[in-house]
Amino acid sequence: MKKTQEYITFLSPEFIYVPFDDEKLLQLNKNGKVYHNSFLGTNSNGKKIFSPASGSILGMSNCMYNGYNSKALVIENDFIDKREKLNPSRNMTKTKKADIVASLEKYGLNKKINSKTTLVVNSFYDKKYDLKDVVINVESYEEILEAIDEFMNIFNMKVCYICVDRNDLYSINAYEKYINAFLNICIINSTNKFKNENCIYYSVEDILAIHKAIHLDYSYDNTIITIYDNKPIVVKVKIYSSLYELLKALRISIKGRKLFVNNKEIDPNSIKDFVIDSSVRSVILKG
Repeated sequence: MKKTQEYITFLSPEFIYVPFDDEKLLQLNKNGKVYHNSFLGTNSNGKKIFSPASGSILGMSNCMYNGYNSKALVIENDFIDKREKLNPSRNMTKTKKADIVASLEKYGLNKKINSKTTLVVNSFYDKKYDLKDVVINVESYEEILEAIDEFMNIFNMKVCYICVDRNDLYSINAYEKYINAFLNICIINSTNKFKNENCIYYSVEDILAIHKAIHLDYSYDNTIITIYDNKPIVVKVKIYSSLYELLKALRISIKGRKLFVNNKEIDPNSIKDFVIDSSVRSVILKG
């Protein structure tokens, strides 16, 4: 990839497939309308469900995600991302810590943290098959560093290590533009020396989600994947989009080919049911 910040966007799929595990725990409008970031209910583990797009609920379907099958709400996208109410960026000097912590809990971004906890932010890299974090780092290094600093201040943490592959020079060079402004944040190349009981681990995409939760009280509604079809194609995609619809839009043929998601082969007969969530990093086509 000659310019790491370049990618294709697929943020307006025709349909969105939001997973859920218990219909009784859903809280839907009687008219079937949903707004962008509207609360849809909870899963049986208590995790809240939000809509990544606005539109109309058409019904329910059985879908396949990365490593599991699930029922899904089928939402027909209105391509507007209409919101029930606008959330302007919070004034951080006037926002209470309790409100920020509540937003982190709402979107499942909170972990057991205290002042002795070490924050470790992992950035993964494979120049052939997985360029997700490279694009995130190069495009959003300022937001990532600022969100880490705010997050550490909220929980009185003393230090953060961003672990970047030593061969990922794009990301390293991006962070070096701004990291000197944050004395408690360091770039490292390995996490082997850390003791797990003293650390919490987030990905760089998690940190972007934290940034959005802190500043806007909104869930993070997209992800970045690398599709390898003789060469890497980086795509920013709306979460819960159909992989089949994405490949069709990119005019990538799958007939007679093997398909791997995160290096695990998936049944070609189930490709139309496969939905992209934030755990998907790479899609590889062979043959």
